[in-house]
Amino acid sequence: MITNVVRKTFRSLIAFLVLTFFFGFGATSLWAKEFPCSFKLTILYMNDTHGHYSPEKDGNGLLTGGFAKAMTVIEKIRKANDADGRITLTLLAGDLFTGTAYAAVFKGALGVQLMDAMNFSAMAVGNHEFDYGLPNLIRNLRPAMKFPLLSANIRYADGNPVFKPYVVKKLPDKKCKILIFGLTTGNTPELTHPKNVKGLVFEDPVNVARQIVEKRGKDKFVIALTHLGVEKDKKLGLLCPGIDVIIGGHSHTALFEPVKLGDTLVCQAGAYAQYVGRLDVDVKNGRIENYNGELIKLDGTIEEDPRISSILQKYSSKMAPFFSEVIGSSDIALDGSLSAVRSSTPNRLGVLVAYVMARATETDAGLINGGAIRDGVKVGSITNGDIYGILPFQNLVMKVVMKGTDLRSVLRRSLDLPERSGGKLQTYGIRYEIVNQELSLKEIGQKNFNPDDYYSVALTDFLFAGGDGYKDFALKARTVYPDGLPLNQIFSDYIRNNKQITTSLIDSSN
Repeated sequence: MITNVVRKTFRSLIAFLVLTFFFGFGATSLWAKEFPCSFKLTILYMNDTHGHYSPEKDGNGLLTGGFAKAMTVIEKIRKANDADGRITLTLLAGDLFTGTAYAAVFKGALGVQLMDAMNFSAMAVGNHEFDYGLPNLIRNLRPAMKFPLLSANIRYADGNPVFKPYVVKKLPDKKCKILIFGLTTGNTPELTHPKNVKGLVFEDPVNVARQIVEKRGKDKFVIALTHLGVEKDKKLGLLCPGIDVIIGGHSHTALFEPVKLGDTLVCQAGAYAQYVGRLDVDVKNGRIENYNGELIKLDGTIEEDPRISSILQKYSSKMAPFFSEVIGSSDIALDGSLSAVRSSTPNRLGVLVAYVMARATETDAGLINGGAIRDGVKVGSITNGDIYGILPFQNLVMKVVMKGTDLRSVLRRSLDLPERSGGKLQTYGIRYEIVNQELSLKEIGQKNFNPDDYYSVALTDFLFAGGDGYKDFALKARTVYPDGLPLNQIFSDYIRNNKQITTSLIDSSN
C-alpha cells in the first residue's frame, strides 16, 4: 500500500513538472526559431477586391479605389525600398473575383491579368474564387497566374492538395527565408455554389497551420496569407504563435494599424480595392524588432498607373456596347448596400428581386439571400452593366414546393442569423410577425398560412444546393422544377418590359 502511494505521488510529481515545463516556458520553446537572420521587409497587401478593378466615384464625385491607383502606390514604395535595401512582398488575401460586371463577364480572367501586371508575390484562395467553377479556376485561370495561388487546407478526397500549400522566398543572402502559406475559410461550400467545390475537403485552418509551422517554419520568417475573417485570424495568431504576420481577408475589416497578439501581427485592408495596406517590419535574429503599419487610402489625389489603366480600357472597350446599352430607368434609388440587403428588415431592392423571381416562376413566394445582391439601383438610366453589378452571380432561378412547417423553419433560420450575414433572406409574398422572439407566419401568397399546407417558392439554385447553410430546400422540398433562367437575365427582362422603376411599381411588388 505504501508502495502504491509512493508511485502515485511520483506520477503526480512528474505530471506537475511536465505541465510546468510546457506552460511555464515549454510552450514558447516549442515555437522557438533557429533563425539568426536579420532583414528589413515591407508587405503590401489587399483583400476582397471583388472585381472592383476600376476607380469609382465617391460622394464628392472624385474617383477613388481601383487597381490603377493601387499600382501607383505599390510601384512608388517598391522603388523606394529597392534604393533602401528593403525587401518588398505584395500579397492578396483572397476574393479577387465576383462583385462587378467585369468579374462576371470575364470569369476572373481580367483580375488575373491585372495581378500579373502588378507583379503580386502570392494570393490566397478565397471562397469567391470558386464562383465560376473549379475547372475554370484550375484549367483556365491558374495557368495564367504568374504568382502562386495558395491554400494549405483544401484537399481532394484522396488527400492530395488542390493548390500549393505554401511557398518559400529566399532572401538575397541565400540563408534567410520567408515562408508564406495560404488558408481558406472552411465554410466555402456554403458561400459558393456547392457544385463548384464538389469533391473537395476543407480542413481545419488552425490544425493545418500548426502542422506547417512545426514542420517547416522554425527556421523561417512565417507569413500566413488567409481568407478566414479577422476574428479567426486573431484566434489563429493565439493558437499558432509560430506565425510572425497574418495578412487576412474575408471579413472586409479595415485595420488601420496591425493588431499585435503576442509576437504575431494581424493585418487586413478593408475591401473593394479602396486601400493598399503597408506593413514595415525590421527583423533581427529572427524576431520582429520594430514594425509600423497603415492603410493607404486610394483617394482622388492618387494618379492612375497608365499600364493598368490601359488594360482596363482594353476590356472596357470589348464590353462597352453591351454594358452601356440602356434597358430602362428608375425614378427612385434602391439601396443595395451590404448592411441594407443583409438584414432582417425588408429592403425594397431585395423585395423587388424576390418579386421578379416569384412572378417569373408563377409561385406563391420568392426568396433571395442578401449576399446575392451586390449593388443598388440609382436614379436615372439603367444599363446591362448595372444589372451585372447588382446581380453578378450566375444563379439560376428554380421553383420548389414545400410544406408550411418546413418553410417556417427556413425563415426562422434567416431571422436567427446575425445582421450583415449573406444568408439573410429578402422575401416576397410572405407576411409574418415576430412576437416575443417567436416567428408568427400570417400569409403566404395572399393566403392564410397553414403549417400543413404546401406552398410554391422561387429561389436560386445556390440556395437549393445548400448555399449559406440552407439544407432544408433539398432535403424537404416535395416537388422541384430545376430548369430556370439566370437571375440577372430575369431581372433584366423585367426592367426592359416595365421601362421604368417607379414608387408605384415598387409598391405593387410589396
